[in-house]
Amino acid sequence: MNMEAKPVSSNARIAFRCEKCAACCQNLADPFMLDALDAYRLAKHLREHGECIEGTDDVLSRYAEPALVECYPIFRVKTAGKDAACIFLKDGKCSVYGARPQVCRLYPFTVAPGSKGRDFQYLLCTERDHHFGRGSVTVKDWMSENFPKEAREFSRAQNEWFPRIARGIHALGDTGRKRALFRILYYLYYGYDLDKPFLPQYEANMEELEKALSEERSRGN
Repeated sequence: MNMEAKPVSSNARIAFRCEKCAACCQNLADPFMLDALDAYRLAKHLREHGECIEGTDDVLSRYAEPALVECYPIFRVKTAGKDAACIFLKDGKCSVYGARPQVCRLYPFTVAPGSKGRDFQYLLCTERDHHFGRGSVTVKDWMSENFPKEAREFSRAQNEWFPRIARGIHALGDTGRKRALFRILYYLYYGYDLDKPFLPQYEANMEELEKALSEERSRGN
């Protein structure tokens, strides 16, 4: 989904109410990204609900597909059917609602890195107009409910690591990026023990990825 968004303050009150109609989950011409925390949460949720899941790799192979965004490898959720619906939409309802991806939790808002001492900037997504004009919600209340501590800590860490990793990937050049693609994806998305806390594993993975990118640059020189 292409995001059109405008900045909003945490105290802003928006005329919005989720009707749980699944309109947001369909016609995904540009399917949304799954981040590492999304994959970890989904893996734990699906395993707890009886699916044969051993790690994030099982989730990604079944429910997502890789893509490149300005040389940065990511995974996007798969879609299904003529309406290009999210693969997790079953009988008009989200089948993984308790572990739904962060982009779904936050909608119609999203977050970006903050400035002037603030961790985050909040934005209102405006590319679809359904649900607007009914109900009322403040940004801070929505974030309090849908942007919990683990997600905030991960977003802070991701905002710190992303520029460093992106620079390292860009510095490899086309040939180096092709050689290192599997290692990049592995450290970004794989290697998580579902029975251990997520964030320390993410930090360790990013440290290993930074080392791997440095090694790949040395190899290419």
